[in-house]
Amino acid sequence: MHCFIIALSCTATTACAARQTGDVGAEAGFVASANGTAFLYSTDGHLAPTTPIQLQYPAARDAVACCLRLQGDALDPPSVSAAPVSDALFGNPVFRYRLKQLPLVLRGGPFIGAAAIGARPVSTNTASGRTIMRVETASPTRVATVETCLGSEGSNLFLIADGKLKTRIYYSFGYDVTATCDPKLFDLPANQ
Repeated sequence: MHCFIIALSCTATTACAARQTGDVGAEAGFVASANGTAFLYSTDGHLAPTTPIQLQYPAARDAVACCLRLQGDALDPPSVSAAPVSDALFGNPVFRYRLKQLPLVLRGGPFIGAAAIGARPVSTNTASGRTIMRVETASPTRVATVETCLGSEGSNLFLIADGKLKTRIYYSFGYDVTATCDPKLFDLPANQ
């Protein structure tokens, strides 16, 4: 059985330009590292070489730090991943990108954290008991967040824009864990 450090105490701010009207212009995904390899899981299968990517990483005493900054050219071409990550909102394929080089900060034990894809720099605030990344949008009146929490057997990641779910992906651990998710997150309407 693997023991993972779960990202549950990082708050962050990011910014990005909107891709289309009503879109927050950023995507979210999971970063996972174990056994000398790290992967990015996302529903975006076409990351450009210049796409900014920001990853959480493990810190001292099971804490989580934010953010390791990369670009799309730091990743190998994606493969479609059937497990352990799935799109729990729309059922779209999830793509797994391997990091070409394992960054020093991801070389410790197994780790699973959140990633902001296509967003500007991120700052952190560790006051949150859960992982919440605040995504600054092109409009100062728009609000978006990336939030992760534990379900009964894995981690849920929510990208919420203007009170609606844009993305919800699930990382299955394959064993029971204590759930931490606020049930209200699952009741948010989908942003289609």
